[in-house]
Amino acid sequence: MLKSIFQILGIVGFIIICILAFVVPSNPYEIIPALTVMSFDKPLWLCIIVGDGFLYLIVLYALYNRIIEKL
Repeated sequence: MLKSIFQILGIVGFIIICILAFVVPSNPYEIIPALTVMSFDKPLWLCIIVGDGFLYLIVLYALYNRIIEKL
């Protein structure tokens, strides 16, 4: 039961992050220049989805592990 709740939170939260990546910035298609030669130029929306989505899922996973350890 608890696992399915966290899976639903993960999916719904990631979808909200994807929607907000296009709604919140004034120009979501602005190009972020590459930091190194090996990488590529990325649009702002992709940076928001990958960066914030990763952080959200990691924090959610850490909370789930803490709750499971206490039970």
